[in-house]
Amino acid sequence: MSAAPASISVIVPVHNGARFISDALLSVKSQTRPPEEIIVVDDGSIDDSAAIVRSQHPDVILITQQRGRAAAARNTGALHAHGEALAFLDHDDLWPPERNAVLLEAWKAHPEAEVVYGSIRVLAEADARKDSRIRNADRAHIPYLLGSLLIRRSCWLALGGMESVRDVADDVDFHLRLREFGAKILSVDSPTLIYRMHATNGANATVHTSRILLSALRAAVERRRA
Repeated sequence: MSAAPASISVIVPVHNGARFISDALLSVKSQTRPPEEIIVVDDGSIDDSAAIVRSQHPDVILITQQRGRAAAARNTGALHAHGEALAFLDHDDLWPPERNAVLLEAWKAHPEAEVVYGSIRVLAEADARKDSRIRNADRAHIPYLLGSLLIRRSCWLALGGMESVRDVADDVDFHLRLREFGAKILSVDSPTLIYRMHATNGANATVHTSRILLSALRAAVERRRA
């Protein structure tokens, strides 16, 4: 029987996230079960994101690359990671302090799992758009949200990481491929991600949602037919 992972690498992709990146990293460093390494992948930012990481978080591994979007940045981080488990946090989100501890404790009880995830909490800022779908997701379990999970690095690599050609729905596509792969996925009844609603992501979340999801689902059907 497989053992639960003993080490965690955290990967934080950032693109023009100077307003949020330090808060995100502080929430990672405040974990009651801290990770073994934190990797920030600056994905072609033109603001002070990289400078903030260098000056305020010199203990963090910083990788810079040309703009390739979030999926490509996550793939880059995973290739450089050394932990047995990978954790991902978007630059504008946060983690509850017990997040890693809760996930690893559940994993020890079910060492056959390849992915463990929890629920999300929604934190709406004053400038957040009124997207009722996201607000109503508070306390929900959404298995494709990478920020809420831990995944074995070996599983991530076996799947070839994320489809970096996808601008959107890359997380949904990856979750569907996980299911096709037959990965054992375990959920826990604790919040493991604080999703921050603000003006920018509120707009992104509401544009062309049906088309985006249909694209990922169509790709899954085509894989089954191949």
